[in-house]
Amino acid sequence: MLDALFKPKSVAIIGASNNPLSIGHIVLQNLLDHNFKGPIYPINPKSKYIKSFRAYPSVTDIPDEVDLVNISIKNTLVPLVLEECGKKGVKFAIVHTAGFKEVGEEGLKLEKQIVKIAHKYGMRIYGPNSQGIQNSDPEVSVYANFTFVPMSPGNISIVAQSGGVGETLKLHLYRIGKGIRMYSSFGNEADVSMNEIIDYYGQDEDTKVIMVHIETLKDPAGFLEVANRVTPKKPILALKTGKTSEGTKAVASHTGSLIEQETIADVIFKKSGVLRFHSQEDMIDAAVAFSNQPVPKGDRVVIVTNTGGPAIIAVDECISAGLKLAELSSQTKEILGKLVFQEAIVSNPVDVVATAGPEQYGGTVEALLKDPNIDSLLLVFVTAPFVDCEGIARKLGEIGKASDKPIVCQVITIEKWAEVIRLIRESGIPVYDFAETAARVLSAMTEYGKITQRKAPSFKKFEIDKSKAESVLSRHKGKDKFIPQDDVFKILQCYGIPTVTTTRIDKEDELEKAIQKLKYPLVLKVDAESIIHKTEVGGVAVNIKDKASLQAAFKKMARKFEKQKPGFILQEYLEGGKEVILGAKRNEGLQPTLMFGLGGIFVETLKDVQFRMAPLSEEDALEMIRSIKGYAILEGTRGEKAVDINRLIEILIRLSQLVSDFPEIDEMDLNPVFAFEKSKETVVVDARLKIVGA
Repeated sequence: MLDALFKPKSVAIIGASNNPLSIGHIVLQNLLDHNFKGPIYPINPKSKYIKSFRAYPSVTDIPDEVDLVNISIKNTLVPLVLEECGKKGVKFAIVHTAGFKEVGEEGLKLEKQIVKIAHKYGMRIYGPNSQGIQNSDPEVSVYANFTFVPMSPGNISIVAQSGGVGETLKLHLYRIGKGIRMYSSFGNEADVSMNEIIDYYGQDEDTKVIMVHIETLKDPAGFLEVANRVTPKKPILALKTGKTSEGTKAVASHTGSLIEQETIADVIFKKSGVLRFHSQEDMIDAAVAFSNQPVPKGDRVVIVTNTGGPAIIAVDECISAGLKLAELSSQTKEILGKLVFQEAIVSNPVDVVATAGPEQYGGTVEALLKDPNIDSLLLVFVTAPFVDCEGIARKLGEIGKASDKPIVCQVITIEKWAEVIRLIRESGIPVYDFAETAARVLSAMTEYGKITQRKAPSFKKFEIDKSKAESVLSRHKGKDKFIPQDDVFKILQCYGIPTVTTTRIDKEDELEKAIQKLKYPLVLKVDAESIIHKTEVGGVAVNIKDKASLQAAFKKMARKFEKQKPGFILQEYLEGGKEVILGAKRNEGLQPTLMFGLGGIFVETLKDVQFRMAPLSEEDALEMIRSIKGYAILEGTRGEKAVDINRLIEILIRLSQLVSDFPEIDEMDLNPVFAFEKSKETVVVDARLKIVGA
């Protein structure tokens, strides 16, 4: 529990000083400026008074209990003062001081030392190298932090790995008149973790939305667990900087190389319902709306405008963001027809025209809110100088306070009508400069609405032959290697994943026996651990129609790859299917990541893939398939038949079951998989599987 950190009854400042440029002085001043409700104890052995406060030589000299200390002294002195804090019974220590693991091995040793000291006394370390915390609750009003943005009450809580990013988020909220609930920038995360802080915010009744900035996920499994618990109750908005999980690590499979671009964080976010943003601005804009507006129950939006062009931009952005334009009910159209001016357009967008006053603009919004076909409203409002703009704003404010549907607004104006923006914002309706921004915000809110309404996932467990698959894998145990393709196919077959009819040969004199099991035309492939992408190096011969052609292809390939001492795969040639790729990648401390996309030779060129974390539900698998850009190809276009989507779902789930059962599977590609219509079997044509020895 973090109450003594975020709701301290008393605060001591070790390193407090009368020097206005010292961190200790700034922390003390921030506590005073924001009317901290408890006693404050400056600690400085060289000063009797700091400002108007009596200073104490040591925390042990304070006569009363101390919940929280702020420490800003030389890094090598921190262990000594923490011993004193522990003996005093301090509950939390915010260590602002730098010079720990961020500077190298010696700093890491010092960091481990201070955590060990703290835990010896049941004390917790926040930091080191940290900004501090804030809590605007009027009963506490603690600003135990050395930064500068004024604090005012609100319902947005922030946790930021980077203090600079955190301060930027606070600053922009402050500039539009939004307060915060709690704030935290935790530095090195040596003890108190980001996951604990998010969990704490999740349990806080007065936090309505959580903003998170992440550079690295120290404990991905813990984050997943906490986020799964919090997101059904309140939205977590995340900004993840650093787009690769192991950016410098070489990976051999298509799945491995592509997953670096997707990041592990993304699959965790999708699994847990966290909304990811790619800019600070977009995250702030969404947080403002979440803090005051209800969550949409669906994706049907109506646009109301008194100027044409921006509304068209709003339509374009709404559609591209995945929203749908609502169809107004006949009753609503009838009401609007009597309400608005003759020149108005009663459709979607609803253009009330520039001459619309409070009755027309406000009345239109009221009527639309009652329409059951509408889930959210996007207003475009230009402050035309020939109408009562403040009257419209007051009317919208009244409506906004009572609305049970989300409303977002673009206001096009100048400083002269600043009161218009203030009146609208005061009601809780967020105001943006651009229609595109408002549309993106509604899209994020709608996405969260889907997350809160989604049904419990359906997980299937298929009958498989795990022991036989284990037996095949055991032949390669203890090595980091790609295993032969015929063994990969055997493992897939154990899990009910169909493969094309295949046989392995090592010598030319085995061809005669091999072709008796197969039907022409055939495909010949080289199979060696060192040959990663066979097609690129000329290791595949396709559509071989007779024995003579097969022997010629074999001799050519055997000569070309003689140094690699490969085996060869002979399989029946397939035509007419749609090529897709399925893959998997092991995650340290987490379930594996699954991949689906368009396959064949274009997979790394098009990069049209989707990732989700195992175990896959039926809903996950279907969403993966539907989310690729090339889904229309699988559905069937220009008279072509649709592939069997249900079969692809089943194979994805079977693959998820396989890689979950065997954590030694490091990387896996099934590429291509030939997907056919329902009357034909979907089959794996080529596969690679790498295991790890440890």
